[in-house]
Amino acid sequence: MKKLFYCIFPFILAAIGCATQYSVPVVDVKIDGKKIPMKVGVVIPDENFTLTKSMPDFAGATTTLTVPFGKLIKQSSMDILPSVFESVEIIKGEPYPTSIQALFMSTVEDFNKEPEHGGKPSVVHVKLTSRITDLAGIPIWSKTLSVREQEWIPTLGLWSYEANARFWGGIISKAVASALKDTAKEVSLSREVHLFASAKGNATASIASHIESPVKSDIDGLPSRKIKLNRKAHAIIIGIEQYRQKLPRADFAVSDARLVGEYLIKVLGYPEENVIILLNDHASNVDLVKYLERWLPNNVEAGGSVFIYYSGHGSPDPKTGGAYLVPYDGDPSFIAETGYSLKRMYGALGKLPAKEVIIALDSCFSGAGGRSVLAEGARPLVMVPQKASDLPGNLTVLAAAAGDQISSTYKEKGHGLFTYFMLKGIKNEEVVMPDGSIMMKDLFGYIKPQVERIARTQYNNEQSPQLINAK
Repeated sequence: MKKLFYCIFPFILAAIGCATQYSVPVVDVKIDGKKIPMKVGVVIPDENFTLTKSMPDFAGATTTLTVPFGKLIKQSSMDILPSVFESVEIIKGEPYPTSIQALFMSTVEDFNKEPEHGGKPSVVHVKLTSRITDLAGIPIWSKTLSVREQEWIPTLGLWSYEANARFWGGIISKAVASALKDTAKEVSLSREVHLFASAKGNATASIASHIESPVKSDIDGLPSRKIKLNRKAHAIIIGIEQYRQKLPRADFAVSDARLVGEYLIKVLGYPEENVIILLNDHASNVDLVKYLERWLPNNVEAGGSVFIYYSGHGSPDPKTGGAYLVPYDGDPSFIAETGYSLKRMYGALGKLPAKEVIIALDSCFSGAGGRSVLAEGARPLVMVPQKASDLPGNLTVLAAAAGDQISSTYKEKGHGLFTYFMLKGIKNEEVVMPDGSIMMKDLFGYIKPQVERIARTQYNNEQSPQLINAK
């Protein structure tokens, strides 16, 4: 009888391909400590999101499972997250309700089950990625967890479609709930989440303490300077340290971007709502186009000022010699298709009605290393420095290095070498006007010799920052 069961069972499982609403079991979640004082909106992008997989069984047959993960995540979130946060509610998307301070999103990226073996339990693996952002989409915390759940197949009661659906629905539901339970524990221990909560939902107020670099330097403490708020000042800050294509890390790029954002808001008078910070996977090619070519034109007023900061890899196009920023999803082997060209960026920014647009680039484009990457097998290129005649009249570019040089990090200080002295100049030198504007020639006069000195004496490298002004 047992042998007959194992012969027939795989063919019964093959019938589970239809979508079935599996009921998530109640999970007893115990999180040590008090609830985090945050009001969180759980975003379920698609409640009907499903994944279907065909997987072999012990007898060589195929089991096809279609799982409604959107519904599972929704129910598990409401079972578990109230144990972590002050309040939790399901939201559909923008416009966000005023009752929340942050967004929580989870996605099942993959699931599998181990092949069946007589005398062993059935095992399911689920990979879940969760992230928390503020209402502007600035990342606060993220984690990917893989969990393993197992269940013994009963010897009786699996001879119907309904019984099989309940069995596999139960074990997969437990896996999703276990992943969210583990996620909840990670969140409850997260320093970044607690800092955000203590800042009462103000992402930029917690930026200084949210820096990933363990090194603390003199520029991490902001100067005690009060600048009048400039409602016409807008900024886009981009920091990409880790790339989807597993490119070399651009060390300190994320922490530098966060700190630049804090300087703009707390030192230079930029309104917090006018500063967009794009980090890692929130700085894709689409994100750069969205904010540089749509958000800025929709918000910048005549006579305003714009500040663009980029910390991450640059790349040359071996075919044309053009220079590209490498977005999170960029691929140096297809840089013309996946990169964001400086020429395109300059053209878009030059159309803005702003009185002044300052672009600070802590990257390089020679393909020779440092903050630069090149397609595998290609030879390093020497880029021709951007000429002032190529820039629209309202643009000023402050670049970390000359066209044939490498942009380095300053490991002793925990920052990019160029960014460190840029912020140090803003903090310590008399380069900031009462209205918050920067005297670029004076700032550049401070940055250039400092960067050249450290690059030469500590890293045996040549790095000469460039100031390019169409005027």
